[in-house]
Amino acid sequence: MNKHILSALSCAALILAAGASQPALALGGEKKADIREAIDFDPQAAHGADADTLFWVNLPNGAKGVKKVIIPFFQIQFVLDAAASATASGGAHAKTSVHLQGPTAGQMQAITDEVYASFVADLRAAGLEVISPEQAQTFSAYNEIMAASKPSGDVVKGMNQVSSAFFAPTGMKYYFLPTMLPDLAGGGSMTAIGNTQIIRREADLMGQADAAVVGFRAVVDFASLSASNRRGLKVLARTAKTKAEFGLLIKPVATQVFLVTPNAKGTMTDPQNRMRLELQAPLMIDSDAIQATDENSTRGQKTGEALGNAISLLGGVGMSKSRSYAVVVDPDLWQQDVTGALKGVSAAATAKLKSGL
Repeated sequence: MNKHILSALSCAALILAAGASQPALALGGEKKADIREAIDFDPQAAHGADADTLFWVNLPNGAKGVKKVIIPFFQIQFVLDAAASATASGGAHAKTSVHLQGPTAGQMQAITDEVYASFVADLRAAGLEVISPEQAQTFSAYNEIMAASKPSGDVVKGMNQVSSAFFAPTGMKYYFLPTMLPDLAGGGSMTAIGNTQIIRREADLMGQADAAVVGFRAVVDFASLSASNRRGLKVLARTAKTKAEFGLLIKPVATQVFLVTPNAKGTMTDPQNRMRLELQAPLMIDSDAIQATDENSTRGQKTGEALGNAISLLGGVGMSKSRSYAVVVDPDLWQQDVTGALKGVSAAATAKLKSGL
């Protein structure tokens, strides 16, 4: 990937993370990792030694004594579309939208299956016994979770104008994590009833299998969007601005490994009181997969905006501007680099987990 693209993405992420030094307290009392400065991430390198740099843990002793695990949850979210909007005084409005073009659903499923196999191997290398999917199906709680879950490959329109494809390993399904932060759950909010069901079923599964419940979640994106706000003195600003920087990345905080253990169990008042190893920095994948970033705005759209802006200027109100981009990737190179990066995430997360067993 071009270094200036990585630098721009890193700067954008750093601005979001500036001044962070203590775990953030989120809505509902949940603690989550503060977002640190973005990291350039080599998808072909070994990252087991980077565990402490990459991951924050909410309950460092939550996995003490764990010897055996079962995996009802393995989810990779591939962002397909996103948009950022801004408004200013006088009616000014700006919107930038982006769309991923190139990868297929088959490639996303292949990535998910390969990373799942790597995650299982990493857990075993850490000294843990991993219950197989075939064994897992002998437990009623596991079957209840699968019956209530969603099919792999679903495209979900989530918060903040983001549409994503959600994948689970072949033969499994996925569900949204119980959290008071819907944007971290994976798109769409969870109801209190949904939280109750997931928390109960995970606890039941832990008891039936006599094993810790383990889950893996990652979010793969292709652009970083930002928008001007109207806080403070900016509330009177007459210019609305949005910005897009393009580059493959793995998003922090939502990318995580979790465990449900006797020492770390969710409750209705604190659904995320499970042990969570959260990625604490955006990982900017060092990749040349992006081939083009083509603007999709049609001539008619641009003409309409120009006419509207002229009228706005004559009327003394703000301007409007809308841009849409197709981010075209080499699908094979995208698959290779995303797979390698996610394997690196798995290796680092399990190394961090092993240190606390």
